Amino acid sequence: MSMAKVEILDENTANQIAAGEVVERPAAAVKELVENGLDAGARRILVELEEGGKYLIRVTDDGSGMSREDAVLSLQRHATSKIRTADDLFQITTMGFRGEALPSIASVSQMSVITKAAGDDEAAGVQIRCMGGSLEEVSEIGARSGTSITVENLFYNVPARLKFLKTSSTELTHIVELMQRFALARPEVAFRLLHGGGEVFAAPGSGSAMDACVHVFGRETARHLVPLNYDGAGLRVTGFIGTPAALKSSRSAQHTFVNTRHVRNKAVTRALDEAYKSVQTLHGTRYPAAVVMVQIDPAQVDVNVSPTKTEVRFTREGDIYAAVYKAVQEALLAGGLVPTLTQKLAAPAVSTRQAPEEEHPVLLSVAPRPAGNTRQEPRNTAAFHEAVIERARQPFDDDPFEGASPSPVGVPLAAPSSPFSSSPFSSSPLPSSPFSSSSSAIGGDYRQHNLDSLRVLAQTRNMYILAQTDDALVLIDQHIAHERVLYEQLLAGAEGGGAGVPTQRLMLPFTLEVSKREALVVENRLEDLRRAGFELEPFGGDSFVVRSVPASVAQKHLKAQGGPEEVLREIVEELVEKTVSRRLLLPAEEVLITASCKMAVKAGDPLSFDEMNALVSSLLKSANPYTCPHGRPIIIELPNGDLDRKFGR
Repeated sequence: MSMAKVEILDENTANQIAAGEVVERPAAAVKELVENGLDAGARRILVELEEGGKYLIRVTDDGSGMSREDAVLSLQRHATSKIRTADDLFQITTMGFRGEALPSIASVSQMSVITKAAGDDEAAGVQIRCMGGSLEEVSEIGARSGTSITVENLFYNVPARLKFLKTSSTELTHIVELMQRFALARPEVAFRLLHGGGEVFAAPGSGSAMDACVHVFGRETARHLVPLNYDGAGLRVTGFIGTPAALKSSRSAQHTFVNTRHVRNKAVTRALDEAYKSVQTLHGTRYPAAVVMVQIDPAQVDVNVSPTKTEVRFTREGDIYAAVYKAVQEALLAGGLVPTLTQKLAAPAVSTRQAPEEEHPVLLSVAPRPAGNTRQEPRNTAAFHEAVIERARQPFDDDPFEGASPSPVGVPLAAPSSPFSSSPFSSSPLPSSPFSSSSSAIGGDYRQHNLDSLRVLAQTRNMYILAQTDDALVLIDQHIAHERVLYEQLLAGAEGGGAGVPTQRLMLPFTLEVSKREALVVENRLEDLRRAGFELEPFGGDSFVVRSVPASVAQKHLKAQGGPEEVLREIVEELVEKTVSRRLLLPAEEVLITASCKMAVKAGDPLSFDEMNALVSSLLKSANPYTCPHGRPIIIELPNGDLDRKFGR
């Protein structure tokens, strides 16, 4: 009789295999334990670590806790309070649902659980001790309502897994990033992370998404976030997107959540990228900070895709892409692309003393209503600075959460109501958002303006158009404003199969002689140049005959500055330079960008009031009046509130 080769694994071995899928490093264990606390309704969660979580992880929450029976049963595999039948997998509203986390973690560590069910002040708590998945002790203990789970010597009994852990600092970094994501997803919950007894990260749990962003990104980056808000097609997109003033070198500041669960999804990432590029040119590998919160019917999303639950599938992925795209694009076009002149002056530090006066060059020096082309010399003046007063922080009483350091950005920490009597998350009311309308780095929506609401005042230095709205003084760069207008005209014409600007056929065509390298580029770009208003034909050798040019340059002498030949040569030279430097054929759009730049009015060109009004009017009608095709800002604001404060009003 042959011996059976297939055997059912014992429970401990099965749990260790599951642990290999669910608990790959200390951060994964922290994630599972914190998610359990959130599912239990916790309003405050404390995480304590030693050596990056390799030697100690303790997660304490003030959630609903467990009874003795539930606590013992929770250590059994596939024991869960989250779902009851397979049908529930298609309506998941909790962070966890499989019932694998606790037994998996217990099987590869020395774990103890202290818990007490909320609502029964007379009942004792329960303490459970496990060693490598084996239940060692169950006893009564005095405890607060909630749960505290301690995990020691993670992977002590799985040496093969232990040797693949990184340094303590690397493991700590993963846990810090994890806690920051929790803070962004659940701003109403207070989180605190300690390592070696010292605080590493804390979020107040004020309920304000912007306050959570301040604690995660820092005040300066958070000041450059604009809100996302889109409703439609049975889903909602909220959150924040960073402006071009705060681009990052990696995607580490981009966070996507689906029904408050942090996930990775290619459709969302692609939508974010494409929407940003549609209104702002990104040079090199630069990425905006982003917090994208997608709320959707749980039946429309499958979270049971990967063991770590970080990947999801949507039944309507196209709708998700469209919603995120529209949310990001509209947020940027609604003012996220307009910087302010004083965006660096808003409360750089917290101090109880008045800042000394400093000498600053005057920002604007234009007469009340000068004639066009008026130019004045700047005068030296002194600006007044407001003192930023730090709010008093509340002392902390004895508590498992005791000792939290003050908020790193000077924002008092607020405590939600909870069974715990007192907390480092002080009961002091949280002040209003640090980004008041007068100090925000975010400008207005200029697509809503016309010449009635945006009034041209003057031209300064023959470079900038000074204008005024009811809310701010506005500076407009005349060259890149005209470049944007021309580019959109050329692009519209190219999409229609013709030139986007008026052209003029020359009675006497002229010959353009170029180098061999330039001739190769021009030959490949004849159709694109025609769409930009220049009609060229090969004329033998390295020469081309030019038969039509844009009407805006046709009026000038052929070889004069800004004349047809000079502009065309500048376009050709730049196309050659870009083609060589990038070692590839430029897209057709790049030809239109280059042409619009070369045909636009230049810095130093005097403009009459009629010309300024015409340019501003055309700019306000463009799809994106905020940046030129190269990504530079066209409009800069000086809000009335900032101007008043500079004069001490």
